[in-house]
Amino acid sequence: MNTTKILGEAVGVQWQGVTDNTETNTVAGLTQAIVIGRFKRGEVGRPMVITPNNIRGQLGHEPTNPYYIAVQACLDAGVPSVQVLRVADSIQPEE
Repeated sequence: MNTTKILGEAVGVQWQGVTDNTETNTVAGLTQAIVIGRFKRGEVGRPMVITPNNIRGQLGHEPTNPYYIAVQACLDAGVPSVQVLRVADSIQPEE
């Protein structure tokens, strides 16, 4: 039989010690991201800082572009900003 100061003697009462849950993990997920890809807008070869407020203005709206979708997914996941490096399309040799 367990005896506690509050309940007295009670059947089935178990004491498992004191657990301190006051500390929290502040890094719960992704905090920084970089995406390298092809977009219809933006400077080529120089990184841009993309936020939820400027994504359409900086990159253009391309809901079918997988690179654009990756940037949007990062922002939707709570990342404050994404570094984006726009690369040019490969140049086809002339025949």
